[in-house]
Amino acid sequence: MRTLNQEDAERLIVETPNLEQLRAHSKLYSAGPHLAGDLQHAERIRDLWRSYGIPTELTRYDVLQNFPKHSALSLDDEDGSVAFNASLVEDKVPEDPTSAPENGLPAFFGLGAHGTVCSELVYANFGTLSDFQLIESRGISVKGKIVICKYGKVFRGLKVRAAEQSGAIGVIIYSDPQEDGEYTIKNGYKPYPHGPARHPKSTQRGSVDAFSVAVGDPTTPGYPSLPGDDTERRDPRHAIPSIPSLPISFSDAIPFLKALNGYGLSPEKVGAAGSDWKGALDDVDYCTGPSKAKVKLCSEGDYRYSPIYNVIGTIDGLTDECVILGNHHDSWCCGAVDPVSGSAAMNEVARGLGGLVARNWKPYRKIVLASWDNEEYGLVGSTEYGEDHASWLTENCVAYINVDEATNGGTILGAYGSPFLTQVLRNAAAMIPSPVNDDKTVYDDWLDLQKDTIDQLKQPNLTIMGTGSDYTVFFHHLGISSLDMLFNQKGKGVYPYHSNYDSYYWIDRFGDPGFKKHLAMARLWALLTVMLAGTPVLPFSAFDYADALRRQVGSLRSKCISGVVLEPLETSISKFEIAMRVLDMTVHRTERDTSRQSHSVAQEANRTFMKIERSFLHESGLPGRPWYKHLIFAPGLWAGYDGVAFPAVTECLENEDVDGANAWIQEVAKAIDKACSVVDEKGFN
Repeated sequence: MRTLNQEDAERLIVETPNLEQLRAHSKLYSAGPHLAGDLQHAERIRDLWRSYGIPTELTRYDVLQNFPKHSALSLDDEDGSVAFNASLVEDKVPEDPTSAPENGLPAFFGLGAHGTVCSELVYANFGTLSDFQLIESRGISVKGKIVICKYGKVFRGLKVRAAEQSGAIGVIIYSDPQEDGEYTIKNGYKPYPHGPARHPKSTQRGSVDAFSVAVGDPTTPGYPSLPGDDTERRDPRHAIPSIPSLPISFSDAIPFLKALNGYGLSPEKVGAAGSDWKGALDDVDYCTGPSKAKVKLCSEGDYRYSPIYNVIGTIDGLTDECVILGNHHDSWCCGAVDPVSGSAAMNEVARGLGGLVARNWKPYRKIVLASWDNEEYGLVGSTEYGEDHASWLTENCVAYINVDEATNGGTILGAYGSPFLTQVLRNAAAMIPSPVNDDKTVYDDWLDLQKDTIDQLKQPNLTIMGTGSDYTVFFHHLGISSLDMLFNQKGKGVYPYHSNYDSYYWIDRFGDPGFKKHLAMARLWALLTVMLAGTPVLPFSAFDYADALRRQVGSLRSKCISGVVLEPLETSISKFEIAMRVLDMTVHRTERDTSRQSHSVAQEANRTFMKIERSFLHESGLPGRPWYKHLIFAPGLWAGYDGVAFPAVTECLENEDVDGANAWIQEVAKAIDKACSVVDEKGFN
């Protein structure tokens, strides 16, 4: 049998993903919940990949988890009698066969504190740090109170962290229709399952671990949670809250919010800074309180060390370099979007890769397929793997490609990651038909979306990588160029995130009728893998990194912050631009040359790309969060999901510490100079 060439491999891998296979995996995996540690589900994935000819094994870690026992939330009248008990249960809807409460965990937060508290209630808008600072400045204290706030703006764990830092003793988080834009009951849309509006009982579970401070098992920061008594366990309180909290639906939230009507400050009296404080529920004034009535919040459970199982498949390459693909297999409920839409796509990528190997394709680089466990509690399975194999990954891993969700109902590609991967994603996206627009490509839709906000844009760019999924340990801790993708823009319905309504019925009717976005993601992910693994020369674009740095320092300068000295950073970036042009020229020459000498130059270029990304790691980590080491990009300390550029500088400026910002500007400039020296040492010209 003849060996497949790269062109044939790229063509065949795009042709392989199949709509009916995607539907079958979606329906099978979302037929029930797969909570962290579900060994049977991990074995099912392992056996499937093995059937595709991919050697696959399970790897176990024993990690800290909490498990719910009892939750309750009540509102007392001023005379002490119970006025309202929250149901904390989502309604079963007949049309959706997996919507019954037993198909998911109860209303609770992973890695949340356990306990029972009782006090007056205070409304704190979206629960951001600035929201707490604002009401404090207006004379409203949350000390000793229970806080109620809306989902949105920042990661839920940071809402609890900000409330705790402000002195609150408990937190309630609910989903307000304000989040839902056009698709609300008030605007005439029917709620799920009869329409695209949010079901009134939809409840968002999740973790309240402080993702932007550290991820993984909080008792083993920086090293793996291996099974056995020899693993050192540390105090986890640096990353998990000490006050109890609960998620509730907006249906359950209404009586609590009404109890605040007329007490404290109205949104108008909060002032212009409180312009987003008024949500979209009828008969709710969104006053700050505190209330006269008291609230009793109970979240009881137990913490214990529990086994989790990563599924690791390996396709050997001609070299030790590797590309890793990742999705997770645990969920809070049935999770047809999160994570099953990504899992279904990954299975089709695995089938396609197995088919190429069966036809005698031998990739230049090793391909590792990883189905992570316990992503939902805090990116735990991927982080423990990354910490466990840190030396090998640092030496050999050229890229990590993550798909948590193929689509959350959105229609246009959202892509986040290292600028090195921008051009290869553009090239791949231009070869995949659009899932929503005839005669267009995924690339066309992606560019059109970005043109809506950036005039004269000629090609789309990657968004800064924050956190919230399994790329975190690879990019932010190990300095491995990473990419995260999903179809997440301009959906036609409210995605029931982490609720019992994240189901096959929702996906089939509202999220992705026809499964065209699932298909587009499987094709795109598979093609990217073959592009990255198949050729001796990495298809990275060095100048895209320089361009990203130039745009980000320009954004910083546009803020005109008095006393900030940006010249050292700008000087280093100018040198970096020159070095990246030289590197790109070398790579492009090498791509056209098949001589033995050129092969050696290609290997040096690949190592250079890897070393440049690693050059941005700071040995001591970011201030206050040493696990995060990337000086150029990081999740915002008080944003979580969203990424920021020059994070140490940004945090100093948020704290009005100009001297600290200038000191970190010098450190970032040194890191960029170090990256330039990597190119100089190789003698590229």
